[in-house]
Amino acid sequence: MPKKRLKILDGNVLKFLLSFLDENKIEKLKAYSNLVIEYNKHTNITGAKDSESFFNDHIIDVLLAYKYFNASKKVLDIGSGAGIPAIPLAIVYDSIGFTLCDSKSRKTIFLTEAKNVLELKNIKIYTKNVYEIRDKYDTVTAKAFSDMKTLIKIFDIVKEKNAKLIAYKGKIDKIEQELISIPKKKYSVSINKIEDLLNNKKERHLVIVK
Repeated sequence: MPKKRLKILDGNVLKFLLSFLDENKIEKLKAYSNLVIEYNKHTNITGAKDSESFFNDHIIDVLLAYKYFNASKKVLDIGSGAGIPAIPLAIVYDSIGFTLCDSKSRKTIFLTEAKNVLELKNIKIYTKNVYEIRDKYDTVTAKAFSDMKTLIKIFDIVKEKNAKLIAYKGKIDKIEQELISIPKKKYSVSINKIEDLLNNKKERHLVIVK
């Protein structure tokens, strides 16, 4: 595991993490952030420039909605990229199985390295187009992958009965525009605002489709 270079400077972040995680898991989250930035020096997998910004802008962004995965058993992360949202969630929920799917091998090579270094036995990784997946899942998730119409199309292919789609999204205006074409009689849709823990004025929402 890489040296623990990242320091959590914001007290609100540390207080939040300690409310549901032990120190070992917090250190593992920090190690993951360091891994991403080290790998990014030679292979582009994130736009974040340093461990602190990746931790605050991506890991914390994911974990602010961690409770929505409480009842999940088998989760598919579409377009995992650097491992967001699945890797932070897999660290939190080591009893849940996570499948990370990305079509780009330069990203899944990193995901495999992260899995091994962080000793995440509850994740598996696919290098393939998500439409090629034949497994079924009770939860499908994605962050910064595509619009809601595309996500729901994929969801319909890979979902188990009574499954849910949990999509990390940004501004409410764009979300509402994307949802216009979604048939309300077929799907139950809720939009949940994600707390702005760092007071950075970033508008974030979670869209849940059942």
